[in-house]
Amino acid sequence: MNKFVKVHVMHCGDVKVDRRLAYKDSNLDHIPFVEQRSEEHQLWLPVSCYLIEHPNGTVVIDAGWSEDVRTRPEEHLGHAYKFCHPRLPSGQSVKEHLESKKIAVKNIDHVVISHLDIDHISGIHLLGDAKSFLVSEPEWNSAKSFQKARCEGITFETFSLEPIPFGPYHLGKDLFLDGLVYLVFTPGHTEGLISVVARVKDGWLLLTSDAGYSEKSWNQLILPGNSTNDQQALESLKWISSFSKRDDCVAVIANHDPSVKYGIY
Repeated sequence: MNKFVKVHVMHCGDVKVDRRLAYKDSNLDHIPFVEQRSEEHQLWLPVSCYLIEHPNGTVVIDAGWSEDVRTRPEEHLGHAYKFCHPRLPSGQSVKEHLESKKIAVKNIDHVVISHLDIDHISGIHLLGDAKSFLVSEPEWNSAKSFQKARCEGITFETFSLEPIPFGPYHLGKDLFLDGLVYLVFTPGHTEGLISVVARVKDGWLLLTSDAGYSEKSWNQLILPGNSTNDQQALESLKWISSFSKRDDCVAVIANHDPSVKYGIY
């Protein structure tokens, strides 16, 4: 049996936001609507999902945009449309990515949702035939009613936090109980945000979700523009920064980093 997994980076469209949504700015105490400020303040960011091939199962991390955003983006996003404008080219939904890899959704063992923000759950029903859906207990317990409503028809298994070797609080879940894929508690952006540490062929790969938006986030300790707890968000970034300096760290990948390209680790 392999002592490592394969991780596929999949960009499931992108999103236009004000840069203040990605990078907290002490000079601006709110997040402006998209295009409320001039073009220099606007960012197009990828919306990423990940496929993990483990010897004992297949995992998808996050769901990206629903295909509905192609035809009715404002209706699909509701209030969130004021802060983020989605774009989903043909072939880039999470389901279309899997189809291109000849993987049927019904054969996905676990869908792990890092947190319940719209760009991570919009496409969840595209994965509705997967065998199980996982979200951390603190994330689900703190979810707003409209977030749970978006997941209507999906049965989540919430997992409690257990001691693991990684993370700012050494809490999370060993997904297959073999030390190859860890769901890591990295709160702050949301109350139950999960990053993923995966053992790939050449070392450890860290998928940070939205704990940071790009390398400068953890190098310069710039908090996400939106956070439920700034101190926890800072502790998560400090841990990511430390992990990135490990000799056995292959890469640290943020969900919305434009410098991250398609690839397999």
